[in-house]
Amino acid sequence: MKKREQILDVLSAPRIENGVRLCDAPECRGHGEFRAPKSRDDLNSYFWFCLEHVRAYNARWNFYAGLSQGEIEKQLRADTTWWRPTWPLGSRAGTNDPSNVDYGVFGADNWDQERIRTGQPEEAGWRPRPGSVEAEALAIFNLDAPVTKEDIKERYKALVKKNHPDTHRGDQKAEERLKIINRAYSALMACDDI
Repeated sequence: MKKREQILDVLSAPRIENGVRLCDAPECRGHGEFRAPKSRDDLNSYFWFCLEHVRAYNARWNFYAGLSQGEIEKQLRADTTWWRPTWPLGSRAGTNDPSNVDYGVFGADNWDQERIRTGQPEEAGWRPRPGSVEAEALAIFNLDAPVTKEDIKERYKALVKKNHPDTHRGDQKAEERLKIINRAYSALMACDDI
């Protein structure tokens, strides 16, 4: 048998005799129990060899045969990261900090767009997010941001004096207003940002 015919014979369909796969090595009648990849480009297609021939094949196998040093290094680099894209450390500094994540119009830095748009400097004191519980509490207290805890306490005392049920001789509406004022005060005092 010529060499070319032997190679084509190896590449043909698996040889099976009596329901047992035969070794793919030319002129071998052993059981083909061990698989070996056919090429670097087709790692999911296999030769089936007996133990003797798979050892010989593996001794000759060189995955990197025909590649330059640069191509080998590129292959190894890609294998270490499972072929996923990578970038140098530090090129995206600060993106792991959740407070730096851009949430669009809902982001931590974007809620006060009017101030940012007009370029006004940030005033001292605390500002609530629009529509928040704290913003509603400030509206109940009739206060404008920025405020301090002292401003809130001062306004709370004035509202309690004005709306206390004892000063209104048991008026139910005054009692309800005082409950609302107390809830608003609790919400503002619970805010850690003030």
